[in-house]
Amino acid sequence: MKKIVIFLVVMLFSSVFSFADEQPKSANSETQASSTGWPRASFIMHAGFIDIGLGAKIRFSQENGVYMTADLRYQIFQQYQYIRIPALFYFGGNNLHVIVGFTVLNAVDAPTASGEVAAGLNFDIGRHFGIDALAFAPVGSADNGPSLMLDFRYAF
Repeated sequence: MKKIVIFLVVMLFSSVFSFADEQPKSANSETQASSTGWPRASFIMHAGFIDIGLGAKIRFSQENGVYMTADLRYQIFQQYQYIRIPALFYFGGNNLHVIVGFTVLNAVDAPTASGEVAAGLNFDIGRHFGIDALAFAPVGSADNGPSLMLDFRYAF
C-alpha cells in the first residue's frame, strides 16, 4: 500500500510540472493568460479541523472559473483514520465554486471501506487563499460514515 501511495504522489507532481510547462499556442491566448495573473498549475496546502493535505491545482479556464485539484489528505474522523487522494472539480466564477468529485485512493483503518463521492462549496479569496466546505460520502456498504470538512487552503 505504501508503494502505491508513493507512486501516485510522484505521478501527481510530475503531471503538474509537465502541465505547467505547456505554453499557449497563439500570441492572443498568451497575452490573455499573462494578463490575468492566474497560473495554469500550482501547488496547494490545506488544513482544517480534522485533516491536513498537500496537492496540486490545475486551472482549465482563462481565469479561476473552472479548475481541478488532486491532493493527498490525512484525516482523523471519529475513530477512523483516512488517507485519501481525491480528484475534485471546481465550477463557478472567480471566487465562489461548486465542488464535485471522487476519491482516486481511499485507505481507511475501518474493517470495510469503499470508494467515496464528494460535494461541497468553495470560496477563493484572491489568488492564494480559499475556504472549502466538503462532504465525502462512501459508496456501497462501508463501516465508515460520511466525512464533513472545513478546510483553509493556500495556493503557491
